[in-house]
Amino acid sequence: MKRVGVIIPSITDGLQIELLDGIFKTASAADCDVIVLTTATNGLEFHIQNEVMEGEESIYHLIERADLDGILLASQYFVKESIREVISKTIKKAAIPCIDLGGTALGFETVHISQNNAVCEITDHIIEKHGCSNLMFLAGPEGNPDSEQRMCGFLQSVNKHGCTYEIVYGDFWKFRATDLGNEFIQHKRRLPDAVICASDTMAVTLCDVLQSGGISVPDDVIVTGFDGHITALSNFPSVTTISGIMFELGKAGINKLIGIPADNNKSDMHIIFGASCGCVERMTDYQTAALKVREQIQRDAEIGNMLEMRINADVITRTSSVESLDELTDIIDQTAHIIKSYTSLYICILPDWDSDPEHPDICQTKPFPKKMLCALSKNAWTPGVKGNIFPTKDIVPVLMEPHNPMLIFVLPLHASSQVFGYCGFAYERALDFSASLMLFNHMSSLANGLRILRHKLYAEYLQKKIEEASLYDKMTDMLSKKGLLLYLEKQEKSDVRNYIMLITISQLAAVPNRQTKNELSDIYLQSELLLANALRLIPGQNNQTARLDKKTFAIVFSVQDKRSPKQISEELMIQLEVFIRKMVEGAAAAFLPEPHYVCEEVTFPADKCISELWNVLNADAPKGKGFTGISDLKKLRREIHKAPELSWNLTELAKRLNISKSYVQKLYKEYFGISYIDDLLEARIEMAKKLLLTTDLHISEVASSCGYQNATHFMRQFKDKTGLSPSEFRDKNR
Repeated sequence: MKRVGVIIPSITDGLQIELLDGIFKTASAADCDVIVLTTATNGLEFHIQNEVMEGEESIYHLIERADLDGILLASQYFVKESIREVISKTIKKAAIPCIDLGGTALGFETVHISQNNAVCEITDHIIEKHGCSNLMFLAGPEGNPDSEQRMCGFLQSVNKHGCTYEIVYGDFWKFRATDLGNEFIQHKRRLPDAVICASDTMAVTLCDVLQSGGISVPDDVIVTGFDGHITALSNFPSVTTISGIMFELGKAGINKLIGIPADNNKSDMHIIFGASCGCVERMTDYQTAALKVREQIQRDAEIGNMLEMRINADVITRTSSVESLDELTDIIDQTAHIIKSYTSLYICILPDWDSDPEHPDICQTKPFPKKMLCALSKNAWTPGVKGNIFPTKDIVPVLMEPHNPMLIFVLPLHASSQVFGYCGFAYERALDFSASLMLFNHMSSLANGLRILRHKLYAEYLQKKIEEASLYDKMTDMLSKKGLLLYLEKQEKSDVRNYIMLITISQLAAVPNRQTKNELSDIYLQSELLLANALRLIPGQNNQTARLDKKTFAIVFSVQDKRSPKQISEELMIQLEVFIRKMVEGAAAAFLPEPHYVCEEVTFPADKCISELWNVLNADAPKGKGFTGISDLKKLRREIHKAPELSWNLTELAKRLNISKSYVQKLYKEYFGISYIDDLLEARIEMAKKLLLTTDLHISEVASSCGYQNATHFMRQFKDKTGLSPSEFRDKNR
């Protein structure tokens, strides 16, 4: 089944409905769907920066995605030149065949309706029925194709009957008709028997001006119009006019677009007789006019109906307090009955309408995405169906299924410039569509509900960000105490046994040969940052670090191998102290933080476990100076072997252990069977061997990496210990 798009701004005029009626009746007979892309407001040029108009005009971007076999562009109804140009460029870019019903100014093909026969017929009626012989034709702008055709029909009739006549060029609008009426009243121009007007607007205006000046219509002069507009039928006197031109235009446009030959012998244009020519006895036509007037009055009454306004106000209130998209679509489903005469509706929104809570006022629709979410599809008076994704090229889901030809009006769904998608409304006839306040308020309520949901998501997003921020320490970016407790709560649900170390700075040791004038608070701050940075350097995917207060930190780890928790915690502490020393060597810190820790298995509740462990940490912290045991000496030796390249010296070891240098040497030899100097040398030589065998570093680079300031000194000591030079060792063992 073919699919034809109609591009037209806000449908507020009966002639626009007549045009769509002609399009759909002709298209449906040819087994074609008709998709009308339209708006609630016809923008003026000064609306170019208006946010509401940006939202309205977003519907025309659907041209880029919609699968259309052709387009009928009603360019004559667009007031804003800039939007005409945008639509024109979009159609050409999409390479969709297009017929411009408003002319060729935009570069598209157009259609022309034969209008001379209808004007000839109405002029014949005025001459033959009412005996007029002196006539005037109030034309449109000189050179206008429609005006020229209508003038041709007038001339054909008056020449056939040998009548005298005059041609006056007008504007299809009120200005020239007003001037002409005043000229008659002021006797500046001779009053003819009849004035045949090229438009209803000019005819109605002329009637009103003449009667206000004491000239009776039709007793003193007959006036006729052209278009069949409701203003002509509802005027007093009702204006005799020609109806069906817009129906014919729509029919001709479809026929040309889909390649159906035009039947020039059959026309729906006809005369509607009114009181302005004196044909009051034609009651059938008066009845037709009266029915149309009554329909217009009923339409106006509908807009102003207080009960429906109260219903609509209730919809606005309810959609303003929704908590979810489901709740919003339920409200729309329950209240859709206030929209008149539709057969089915489709609420199509952007699938990612809620995916960017950080920017609640931005929705991307240029172009529309390749897929849309049909949040609600509903037949009139039956419960709706929610939530299926469909290709945007199909416009609404129902067009993907086998169906009879459909007429669907597609309108933008937006809150100001924030576009959420569009709504499709299906009707059996074009005449059933009404651009009522109920329809647009209902859509506005829906869009506003979506906007409110987006802002609620934004509020939730901000709250989540605040919550997340509270889970981390701002200075170190580690978990805060709150974050650690949350982490442990999640770990409780797993089968992994976790252990926690609490680490604090027990005391500060002065770095040898380093002077400082820093205040004590600055010294402690530097020490805390040193400890924090060292903690971040500790490797291990299974480790989680946290800062509990200014100088107290935590490491959570699990046992992945045969080592005991105590062994792991000791190794972690050695790594920590090595990292601290390495950072101090390259910085200006004058004090070295000496960390102290406790370690236990994590039990639950976690906050109680941490609180009890914290008490142990404070109770076990070193209280003063003095040698604290051989375990400290062993730990210190492990540090030396882990990082022999550091600038170790006997003075520093003595200060770390709070004993004299001679006592350090005595204990070292006694417990380890080797002097401190020889032990450090062996550790450096072992490190050099690894580097020589596993890297391509130059000998001088190996020396530097092992803590030697002089490469020659390194090579001499290496040969003394191994019997080979570094180069010979590398060549022999590789």
